[in-house]
Amino acid sequence: MKALRLALLAALGVWIASASDKDLTGRVEDANTGEAIAHAHITLRFFQAGQPAPEVTLLSDADGSFKITNLPAGNYQVSCDKAGYLPTNQSMGAMGPAGPIDNKTSTVVLKLTAQAAVEGTVIDDRDLPAPNVSIQVVRQQVVNGRRQYQPINSAGTDETGWFRIFGLPAGQYYVAITARLNGARRSRPLAYPPLFYPGALDIATAQPLDLKAGDNAEIQIRLPEPVKAFEVSGVVAVAGPNASVSLTPQPSSSTFQQSTGDLKWDSKSHTFRFSHVTPGMYLLTASVPQEGRSFSFASTTVIVGSSDVTGLRLEPVDGSLDGTVRVEGDSAQQKMSGFISVQSERYNGGGQVDAEGKFHIPNLQPGTYRVVPQVFPQQSCVRSVLSGGRDVRDGLTFAGGTAPEPIEVVVSSHCGSIDVSVAPSDTPLPPNLTAYLLRKVGDEMVLEKQGYPGPRSGDGGAHFAIQGVAPGDYMVYVWPQDLAIEYANSEYMKQFDSYGQKVTVTEDGKATVTVDKVLTALPK
Repeated sequence: MKALRLALLAALGVWIASASDKDLTGRVEDANTGEAIAHAHITLRFFQAGQPAPEVTLLSDADGSFKITNLPAGNYQVSCDKAGYLPTNQSMGAMGPAGPIDNKTSTVVLKLTAQAAVEGTVIDDRDLPAPNVSIQVVRQQVVNGRRQYQPINSAGTDETGWFRIFGLPAGQYYVAITARLNGARRSRPLAYPPLFYPGALDIATAQPLDLKAGDNAEIQIRLPEPVKAFEVSGVVAVAGPNASVSLTPQPSSSTFQQSTGDLKWDSKSHTFRFSHVTPGMYLLTASVPQEGRSFSFASTTVIVGSSDVTGLRLEPVDGSLDGTVRVEGDSAQQKMSGFISVQSERYNGGGQVDAEGKFHIPNLQPGTYRVVPQVFPQQSCVRSVLSGGRDVRDGLTFAGGTAPEPIEVVVSSHCGSIDVSVAPSDTPLPPNLTAYLLRKVGDEMVLEKQGYPGPRSGDGGAHFAIQGVAPGDYMVYVWPQDLAIEYANSEYMKQFDSYGQKVTVTEDGKATVTVDKVLTALPK
């Protein structure tokens, strides 16, 4: 092992020539049991501004320990992986909390969590093995304050109907099933509808799997009898031969979407035909590549009942959103920088603000978006987001047949600020606390700003500063960063009314808020 270390370090050439006598020692252990993990693969990367990141790789010893010698002081990232475990990494130096390697010896403990897995078999309605069935594991996650279903991993069944999906962190999962008829049965106008384990047609009625670290869940899936199916066909008005057409079941309020039907695309006539589509409501979408990495999009809702749906026409339009940032007030002479985000239930995107205050956001799919400007200096605030003379800060709609109009983000220096204090408590406050400033927009709560903690007070309390707040009425909450709160759901947030504090912010004013209760855990 010692010879291996020396060979690896020598291979780094110039880096080693400048090395000092610093050492890094460590241990790899199971996050749940604390037992040593032997022969884990460890990679140490050294980061230096403007330079490639040289790396050292080695394996942990039988007792889980490892040692790397002759390291320069600086910033590092140590990563570790081993079959059957989820990979992990830890930053050291200015990049992370472990401290720089500036003493004679620094120590790090790398904890690996055993992965969970789902495996099983799928049989068809005649109790025969079902090959080539698509299996996805789906997890609920909170994104931008909304709970969504998102795909985590997938696999297909083999000729015996067997599948295995691994590399899963502990959590609750749903299993989505997309199956096709095989052989001679394929020529008949029948199809299996998209399913969820054990046989639900909707994810809301599906049975979840609760997986702990190291679990290997075994399930059996039996497909129902196929139902009568139909065709969905039409044309895409596109100049070139390339287009991507998809048909996904609705309603869908997440990035998880099961494709359905069998697509035939004719690049000469630009026509499409989906066969074996079961009755239901679908979203038909066409995307066409443009120059560079941009796309144009078109979409429409399709309802399949008791007959084929024909004669559809999709006319993709450029999904790019352009805009400018205009500064008013005392900041008018300052150079403004930042990033403009757009958020919808199924898509997040954004663009950087350049030196002239312009930005470009490509590849918006049809939908309604919330525009979230993040501008600097932090004391500035967004007063309006204008499109066609209307303020669309909380609702920019991009319809399928019309390209988005340019927008203008108006930024001002005449903003307010909020000092947030958390009252002392007999119970120690959890780490990573953040203050969240929410405001009501229609039936939703939207996140206006976040405040990060200053030094903890000696009495056990905490303090936060939120700057650059546009005048208006808000609610302030405090909870840990890793807590998945559905803040966009105003009905969900009603249960936390006692945790929030109302605050009104005025132009150039400073408000003070004391939060008596910190939200530390999700309700059971």
